[in-house]
Amino acid sequence: MAQNDAGIQLEADNGAFEALTPYFGAMCCEAASYCFEQNGHAVPTQAALSGCETPHAHFHWTPPPAQAVATYRDKDVAAENGAYAVAIAVLNHIHGYKVIERSAKGTGFDFWVGATEGDLPFQNKVRLEVSGIFDGQSRVNSRLRSKLNQMAPSDGSGSGFAVVAEFGRPTVAVAKRKST
Repeated sequence: MAQNDAGIQLEADNGAFEALTPYFGAMCCEAASYCFEQNGHAVPTQAALSGCETPHAHFHWTPPPAQAVATYRDKDVAAENGAYAVAIAVLNHIHGYKVIERSAKGTGFDFWVGATEGDLPFQNKVRLEVSGIFDGQSRVNSRLRSKLNQMAPSDGSGSGFAVVAEFGRPTVAVAKRKST
């Protein structure tokens, strides 16, 4: 692993997932491992990072069980859930953010993340909108723009990040959305 590459663990016991149930965090990490392995990647896998100071990351995961093929037959759903794990782990590694809570449907974003030190967990919060692509490098930039636009109605709630994880190549694209 090069000195400028980040090593990122996709494990539910990663402190970034601690506000989520252990089951949900583990399922998202398992979905990411399934997507990586179905695309022919081995542990660790190097992924290109865009929108980050670090140009690459090496993702580490536990191989999925044999039942994963039956569990994640819908690759779009697997990629979406796996992208949650990738996005949360990347923002944790880069900014020290942890999940604070899942956002309600219709807000334009998926999670509140942030620094949770101190008595006010929402004091240093940002929005996180995530998208996963099982295999389709050419769609990453347009999907990232779409996710940034999707967040616009909630700009009064503070700044945020859109993250698109593409498991085929693999690539993780990160962009920041400013608040209004």
